[in-house]
Amino acid sequence: MAEDWAIDVRKYVPNADSKVIDAIVRYCGIALHNRDSSLVSYTEPEELRRVRENYLKKKLGMTHSDAELDEAIAEVGDRMSGDRTKNRVTVYYLLAEHFRKLSVFGGTDVAGGVGKAAMAAGALGAGAAASVASAATDASATVADFGDRIHRVEDRPPPAAPAYARGATATPARRSGMGAWLPWLLGLAALALLAWFFLGRQSTTPTAPVAEVRPAAPAAAPPVATAPAQTIAPVPVAPTPVAPAAIVALPANVHFALGSAAISPNDGRLIEEAAAAIKQDNLRVGITGYTDRTGNLPLNERLAQQRAEAVRDRLVAAGVPAASIEMVAPTAVENGPAAAPDLEARRVEIVRR
Repeated sequence: MAEDWAIDVRKYVPNADSKVIDAIVRYCGIALHNRDSSLVSYTEPEELRRVRENYLKKKLGMTHSDAELDEAIAEVGDRMSGDRTKNRVTVYYLLAEHFRKLSVFGGTDVAGGVGKAAMAAGALGAGAAASVASAATDASATVADFGDRIHRVEDRPPPAAPAYARGATATPARRSGMGAWLPWLLGLAALALLAWFFLGRQSTTPTAPVAEVRPAAPAAAPPVATAPAQTIAPVPVAPTPVAPAAIVALPANVHFALGSAAISPNDGRLIEEAAAAIKQDNLRVGITGYTDRTGNLPLNERLAQQRAEAVRDRLVAAGVPAASIEMVAPTAVENGPAAAPDLEARRVEIVRR
């Protein structure tokens, strides 16, 4: 089914993550190939139970009570009440967003999730959402301008000490070596200047030689104690959880070429995905083969049987127990002018039993 699933999702989440939508489409797999299985039927309790057990619990890993999970599914249904049909991709996206599980599909979870308030806000429509977004933008700009003006005030309080230094004992600040000895150096310089002045005046008269007066060298400044550097241990990073394997919904249809019972590569992959779903949920399935409406009726019936057997053999090769497969003859095989394209007539159906 060629369909742009993102269009329907963005009716409810305008900025929906394309990567998450694509990952959900891959997760749904062959369920989207059939119109009925691509929709979530809110009138069938068994369908809603599968959404809760297979998607919320197994795929998203939710551990809430059944009542809480059923309530979330119902809220998504109320949010999509304007649509006569409810696309499976859209329902799964809204549930993942509600429980902050977009990261399971490679997206980014919003702090606080969507929750009941945001689901109720979805009923406001696109116009009200745009008004709220505009008001939020104006408020953010006002807060940013106010914060900028606060940071320009000169007498801001001193910054708080870092967390790793708050327990340390406060010590009085030491003056540097030069600052401690500066008054002494200035005094010695003044004495030297006075000595030079008087000695220069007395050099014109013959007197006994005067011993040279030199300023005393300043004593070495005491070393300043330096606190040892503190080592901050690195914070361990938790590994990213690996998303569980996709669960494919049934029924699934395998199509064949005219007059052939050979399985194409694309349909082979479809059968392998169906086999994974059957094994994971321990399902029992029925296989029914159909063929063209035109041509020799006995030969067509034999060809339909061969196609059904080919699909059965491929499922068994993929690990499905033969005891879980039931070969079911079609209720009627039409013969005569085709009322619809023969491609749908040349199919094998895999359905739950």
